[in-house]
Amino acid sequence: MTFSFSSSYENPFLTATSRSVIADIHRLSRQLSSIDIPRPLAMFCTLFRLKVPESSRSNVLFRGVRVWTEMGDICENESFDGHRKTVVEHTLNILLLPGIHCEENKSQGSTDSLVSVSGSPSSAPHYPATSLRVPGTSLSVSSPLHFQLHVVTRLSFNEQGRVTHHRDFWDIKDVIGLVPGVSLAQWIGTRLAAFGLSHLSRFWNREKVHVLEQAVMAEAGDLDRTAADARSTLSMKNALGLDGVQYLRSPDFNR
Repeated sequence: MTFSFSSSYENPFLTATSRSVIADIHRLSRQLSSIDIPRPLAMFCTLFRLKVPESSRSNVLFRGVRVWTEMGDICENESFDGHRKTVVEHTLNILLLPGIHCEENKSQGSTDSLVSVSGSPSSAPHYPATSLRVPGTSLSVSSPLHFQLHVVTRLSFNEQGRVTHHRDFWDIKDVIGLVPGVSLAQWIGTRLAAFGLSHLSRFWNREKVHVLEQAVMAEAGDLDRTAADARSTLSMKNALGLDGVQYLRSPDFNR
């Protein structure tokens, strides 16, 4: 990717508004994507600027960290003025102690933490497999030293095809899940929270229905009492002492 002079880069932790700063971040991400632990002799020679003996086959004691990205879905749209926007879904992989894992058997999409959508897959390097072999068997299990972070990248391009804005998004749930043991706690906690909200909603609705039923029953009781009072009033004794006399017009009244 080529950035314009007025380009900017953002993620939840930092903001860069200069092309030189973005280039430094790219350079640092490439350096951090492959960290090896040197041999003590090589480290001593490096600190004191001495020449490493040629008898030493390798200055690396063991490989410490490998970081790479795996590309996912890519969505792109272009406006009438030539500007273009691209949304890339990819996964940032962090593997600790890759040397103890199985042999390399996959091709790498990108070694930058800032994703690059360009490049030839055939010339891409390889990264270590993320499984551990069970000693004495041909079986392999998923490595607990492999961490993944799902990232959504939004890129804006100008009419010259240069990047004007680069922003990375990720979910706080995925970030917290990088801590060992937290993913299981999240899996249990989120389901318990949903289960509790479901029961709270049912209890709340049950209480509302109960209150409504009581109100209807109370209103029906008031109507019954009103009707009973009306019937008792009509059946009261009249002035002549006769019971049950209704105030009805006699059929012979108009004769």
